[in-house]
Amino acid sequence: MRVFTTCTRDCPGACGLTVRVEGGVVRSIGGNRGHPHSRGFLCRKTASYHRTRLYSDKRILKPLMRDGNQWRTVSWDEALQTVADVMNRCVDEYGAESIIYYQGFGARTALRLLNRRFFNSLGATTLEGTLCGGTAIEAHKMDFGKRVSHEPRDHLNSRNIFIWGRNPAVTDLNLWRIIRRAQRNGKTIVTVDPLRTETAARADIHCQIKPGTDMYLAIALSKIIVEEGIHDQKFMDNHSENSDVYLNVLDAFSLSELSGITGIPEKMVYELAFTYSDGPSSIIIGWGLQRYFNSHITCRFIDALAAISGNIGIRGGGVSSGFDEYGGFDESVCLEDRRKISMPLFGRDLENLDSPEAKCVFITAGNPVNLGPNSMKTLSALRKMDLVVMVDHFLNDTSYAADIFLPATTFLEETDLVGSYGHPYISPVNAAVRPSGECRSEFWILKRLSEFMGLDNLEGSLMEWLEIIAAPLLDYHGIEIQDLLKRPYRVPGIPEVPFEDFKFYTESRRFILPSEIPSEVGISDEKSLRLLTVMNSEWIGSREPYDEEKLLEVFIHPETLLKTGLEDGETVTLESGAGRTCATVRSSDKVYPGCALSFRGTWLSRGGCINTVIEDGKTERGHGTPYHETRIKIKKRH
Repeated sequence: MRVFTTCTRDCPGACGLTVRVEGGVVRSIGGNRGHPHSRGFLCRKTASYHRTRLYSDKRILKPLMRDGNQWRTVSWDEALQTVADVMNRCVDEYGAESIIYYQGFGARTALRLLNRRFFNSLGATTLEGTLCGGTAIEAHKMDFGKRVSHEPRDHLNSRNIFIWGRNPAVTDLNLWRIIRRAQRNGKTIVTVDPLRTETAARADIHCQIKPGTDMYLAIALSKIIVEEGIHDQKFMDNHSENSDVYLNVLDAFSLSELSGITGIPEKMVYELAFTYSDGPSSIIIGWGLQRYFNSHITCRFIDALAAISGNIGIRGGGVSSGFDEYGGFDESVCLEDRRKISMPLFGRDLENLDSPEAKCVFITAGNPVNLGPNSMKTLSALRKMDLVVMVDHFLNDTSYAADIFLPATTFLEETDLVGSYGHPYISPVNAAVRPSGECRSEFWILKRLSEFMGLDNLEGSLMEWLEIIAAPLLDYHGIEIQDLLKRPYRVPGIPEVPFEDFKFYTESRRFILPSEIPSEVGISDEKSLRLLTVMNSEWIGSREPYDEEKLLEVFIHPETLLKTGLEDGETVTLESGAGRTCATVRSSDKVYPGCALSFRGTWLSRGGCINTVIEDGKTERGHGTPYHETRIKIKKRH
């Protein structure tokens, strides 16, 4: 038997899958050629999902309750009754806002909207912000009125593709296939990245920029385009605001200053400017350049570069940073939030909450101790709670603070719908096999918990709720829910060429050019290194639970290694304002001098987690996480 479904993991691909099932067991997972975006492609991480996760011997198959330092198996009724009793007591004694709901990004399906409905109807505290790309979304809203990206295949219409702070050869293989096809067709691929990534290694031009200075490169390119008279003056006059102030910003810097700030030779800056202006040129904004305090200003100047050069409203142009994965759904089912705390500041906010204090935390599809900043602060804050409930597949770093563990189904055991932040389609999620052991879906768990608490906020069947949530899509296409469970459908309201009519979603209906004067670049502290953390090609989020224990690794440039007096392969201590951890130092010329590189997602409990030394903070706009603002010292171990 073959089942057509979709991958729901934290990846922009949301690839269509063909799952071969024999005797009620998944035998293989392949790509679905009928999916309009992935077209039969599938990465090795999901192709092996049934072996590494679905049938892993480390997967938890029954509810667990902490008994001292040990876990004991309990029934679902005992687990849910315990959770219900504590949560009801918290509501009665402290108020519902003492209950904190942490919804991670491990799964982003239609039915997960009901998780927020459950906690919002209760009056609990929820989260705002992101660990990824909130600042670009905020910048696009300020400039265009909202974020509207070009469909990935439109990059085939570009003459030049600028990949800015992104590594799709690792993080978005479907997009990378499109980019490589464009390159084979003679299109120029440019990467702007402080690291010589897998993408940069295959690009036609790699601009290895000093970390945190992308804003100044965008200003430099715009300055050249304006001074050479190859900008779109008609667009600036008729379809933009703040052009005079914006031009003053460009005039405030000399090209030599901008070259010095970014570390890019003037000759290359000119080459980049003339390449980009010879459009149509598209820009793909990544997550890397969004991990600084003022990232929104950077993204705004990149938007402006596209606007003043005539690359908005045309095929093969635009600035694309992704899509709203819930854009085709009715999010009103979530109800209104009561009180919110910051995801980037989760540990700090958890400790400092008052009126009322935090007493109970409920976590789904997330591993905040491992993937959020300041791991030890988060772990410490969670351990102070009266109750921490985790819904997951495995006992991960966050489970060290959990009191109750509820085993969840995987996407191969669920019926649902899923959008994507990498393409404009809603795709079906169809259960290929029955749930393993006693695992249950998050929908089932919260529906049962609602009953134990005496609530009626999730009444209705799974299919009834899917019909309600997907109503905008069903109405637009004139289909039934069963049709939507058979194949993907395009999200309504996403044009093939955004802003072709130059009508923007801003109040004035014009593009808003940035008027902020960038703050001066601070002087680097030569005794510390800027820490860059990136995704690894071997796993999504955190490492797979079966991986062997291995000490955390940190990579630095050979010149930097020489200055520190350390040797390649030496065991060192990493220190920052957040904490310290051990690591093995490695020499790599792929890293920008004066920086350190490490991969996110290694386990705190199995060799060390880099987020132990990442300082918590929040971007100026967009509620993003400024991971790359952390500076560390690397010391010999004695």
